[in-house]
Amino acid sequence: MTKMNRKVKTPMAIKIDVLKASSTQDYLLGYAERISMDPELGDDNNVILKQQVRVIHKNGKYAIYSVYAWYQDGTDDNDIRMALAARQRLDTDDSFKGTMEVEALAQDKDASWLQSNNEYGEFLAETDDQQTAFVVCAPHGGMIENYTDEQAERVQANLAGQSKSSSCWTAKGWNADVGAYDAWHITSTEISEDSFHKLGQLLGRTFSHAVAFHGYSESDIAVGGGAALALKQEVATAIQAAVGQAYNVVVVTSGPYGGTDPDNFINRLSNGNGVQIEQPYGARSNYWQAIADAVASVFAGKQ
Repeated sequence: MTKMNRKVKTPMAIKIDVLKASSTQDYLLGYAERISMDPELGDDNNVILKQQVRVIHKNGKYAIYSVYAWYQDGTDDNDIRMALAARQRLDTDDSFKGTMEVEALAQDKDASWLQSNNEYGEFLAETDDQQTAFVVCAPHGGMIENYTDEQAERVQANLAGQSKSSSCWTAKGWNADVGAYDAWHITSTEISEDSFHKLGQLLGRTFSHAVAFHGYSESDIAVGGGAALALKQEVATAIQAAVGQAYNVVVVTSGPYGGTDPDNFINRLSNGNGVQIEQPYGARSNYWQAIADAVASVFAGKQ
């Protein structure tokens, strides 16, 4: 099932039945951000695989999920299936009746509105909407992974002050009910331009350099991505100088935080040459400006 030239839709509540994942759906079991969908539900609502949709529980709680697979099991064409971890994002262990919105993000709202309304939206700022030199990103800004969006914006401001061309894409989310992370986090390998439309504007280009700021719960600052080892080491060295002995900065080339997957959006933006920076909360809260300035200093000298 292939959909082309999809238009952005006004959010519309579509009635759904959310069922427990089947024991045969190993691609869902243990995953908090994935769902399967009846293919007729997808066809009827112009949904394609790997995009994100919003699911709303009858209790009013909501979160976004990646449509990871089609799964049909019966005559009811409104079925969505989730593993336990995915249902628990909505504070339930059970199957439930709810609604779905195809438009996962709030569109064209400022950060103040998003925060006041427990919402998630994206932002794009560019010195030149044709430039391909550098892009800096933060997909989990706001309260999802605090300070990362501010870091991305600071890097762009720093480069703009040196007359360097750049683009800055961020997504910012708040949710005081289930928590911003549980409501809005989608892993970088599954973020879809069919849902993140401003990111889609960038994916038509190939950038020479691309950097993404992230947060995580490990103790080190990790520099990964598909970029050359020498570039990642240069970034790590600059960050280490910025944070001193407070944190150990390591280069990672594999594992869950390696960032080397070609499906990682930062690698897609840069022909596989992205840099991904993972930071514990303390580093982000206490050194976010210093880390951003260190990263900017590395890329200010790149062509």
